[in-house]
Amino acid sequence: LSKYIFVPSVYGESNFQFDKAGDGICFESSKSNFYHKISAEIVAATKSKRAVIVFFRDRSKLNEFVGTATYRQLGRHKSLLTEDMTPRDKDFVINKAATAGQITLSTAVFGRGTDFFCKDDSVEKNGGVHIIQTFLSEEVSEEVQIQGRTARQGKRGSYQMILLESDLESDFGIKAVEKEQLPKGQWYQWLCNIRVKHQREQCILIEENLKNATEIDGLTHDYFDSLLAGKKAKSKEQFKNLYQLMKKPPVPSSVHIDLALAIDVTGSMAPYAQSTVSTIENLLSGPSSLISKLSTNFPEIDFQLRLGCLCFRDIDDGSGKFTELVLSGGSHFTSHVSTALNFVKRTCSAPSGGFDLAEDIIGAIHRSANWQNGEDWTSDIKFMMLFSDASAHGLLPAPLVNGDNYPTRHPEGLTTNDAVTSLVARDADLFFCSFNPSATKRTEDELSKYFKKHPDNVAEHSVVRIPMVPKESVASSSSAPSGHGRHIIFVLDESGSMSCSWSGVVLAYNQYIAKRRQSQSESDLVSVVQFDDRSRITVQHASLSSAPSNLPYSGGCTSFHPAAKTACELARGTPSTHVPAIVFMSDGVANDAAAAAHEFALLNSNVYRSSRNHLELHVIGFGGGSCQAQLQQIASASQAGKVHSSANTADLASVFVDIASTQNVSLLLESEIAKRITEAV
Repeated sequence: LSKYIFVPSVYGESNFQFDKAGDGICFESSKSNFYHKISAEIVAATKSKRAVIVFFRDRSKLNEFVGTATYRQLGRHKSLLTEDMTPRDKDFVINKAATAGQITLSTAVFGRGTDFFCKDDSVEKNGGVHIIQTFLSEEVSEEVQIQGRTARQGKRGSYQMILLESDLESDFGIKAVEKEQLPKGQWYQWLCNIRVKHQREQCILIEENLKNATEIDGLTHDYFDSLLAGKKAKSKEQFKNLYQLMKKPPVPSSVHIDLALAIDVTGSMAPYAQSTVSTIENLLSGPSSLISKLSTNFPEIDFQLRLGCLCFRDIDDGSGKFTELVLSGGSHFTSHVSTALNFVKRTCSAPSGGFDLAEDIIGAIHRSANWQNGEDWTSDIKFMMLFSDASAHGLLPAPLVNGDNYPTRHPEGLTTNDAVTSLVARDADLFFCSFNPSATKRTEDELSKYFKKHPDNVAEHSVVRIPMVPKESVASSSSAPSGHGRHIIFVLDESGSMSCSWSGVVLAYNQYIAKRRQSQSESDLVSVVQFDDRSRITVQHASLSSAPSNLPYSGGCTSFHPAAKTACELARGTPSTHVPAIVFMSDGVANDAAAAAHEFALLNSNVYRSSRNHLELHVIGFGGGSCQAQLQQIASASQAGKVHSSANTADLASVFVDIASTQNVSLLLESEIAKRITEAV
């Protein structure tokens, strides 16, 4: 396109409102929060006597929302608008969509050309029709059309995007975490740039397909012309060329994979030793292992995995610096998973050494990449997987440089470029599994930089970053070198109204702990405050493995402030190795919600001063008896506060699991390795 023509509206200046730098764009990391946010915005608009139209990408996405408890709590004034309705039913829904208090849930197809004209003066008086779009359109024209369903013909109206981060990743191949590096006012432009990039990629693909189709079409015409002309030899050669052009490359019958494990076993890794072993074990053994899943995806291929193992300490640890798995013939790779796992379990059982803040990351990479036996590094596909919680020597953050015994030069003269050169020579990718991403970031950045600029890296090998701990569990300040776990404090309503549901509450609590253990978060601590009109501590600073599975029930009236005060006291006693997080759950109403919110606000100030992060505060309304206004007041005590809804104990368990959910590192590793192997195949 080289020329654009703009036709001004005959209705004068537009009254359309889209707050691109504020609440007009919202991102949610979990489906429960995504659905709750949609519901909360609907309720806020309809309480103001406005009408709301929510657009979902397709019928399946709409059906997912309709199946939630939050949908059922929206009341009677809601309608669905879908393609399979009769024309009469569609007209009925469309005609009442712009009336006060009306909620219309529609598929995206009705975002083009449907006239939701507002004739209700009360809707217009209170801001007009509010549009919510729950997905990012691939084409800007669709987005503009959806926006055009409000503020029509000079009327007032507003528009908002509520997006699920996993949808952005699956639809556009980007990580929503990228937005955290941008000011909020640039989020919309970031989304637009993503869309433009996606469209360009699609255009390139279409042009390539068109070019191939044109070439095949020409060869087909030439072939038939030769046949009709009786040119047997020529037509035979043309058919062969045509067949070769259209034939897909053969899939290999077998693929051999070398995976070298380089594991930091210095003293600082002690809290993570079991997580490291569990992650490797989940990745390598059992019916859900990497090889099992690859075999399911490629049943015609025989995958053969060989494992190499090196456990390393620091430069000054003498003879204990490196411990390697070496087979009888001198090879470092074994095809027996049990042999490798036994070695890993044995060497990770007693972490020790490492007497400064940096570790010999570069030495470990260089040594394992330079195993020289004739059987080493001979497979078709090669990876190295490194586990550590520390920076490489010479790459500590500036405030901590005095904690590095070798800040300027490795005793053996090794450099980051040497390590990368060794990996490039082996044609291997590096998976950097970090138990403290803030401490290892500079090391990962340096390794990535040298991969990108290495003249021999024609295969574009790279560093794949795998955070082994939850993002929120890591201190954002570079002055805190050690990884931080969660100290999760449950504040659970055990008043009389909870008597029939208490067993479900305990089940949800146990599912939270199980989920955290599954995500390799063994260093977490758990505390529990139970309350009616008083509060009591039933679990205090327990590890996940020692947390009790049963919580005794009491019963009584409901007061929030005593429980909030007790929870904040527990939070202030959180060890320096952890960060507090609050999960507050109630099914009732109390007259001291403001006092409870004040307690959490004071705690948030303390947390922010020490970590520059706001308090993680989850407030859950259970059943239909809770007061959303009071819960929102409590959640507002922290900028990171969130309100969740749960209609029953099943919903509550789902909310608890969502809160507990972090990236399951075993699945993440499987996904990343499988992606690289798939590309190679």
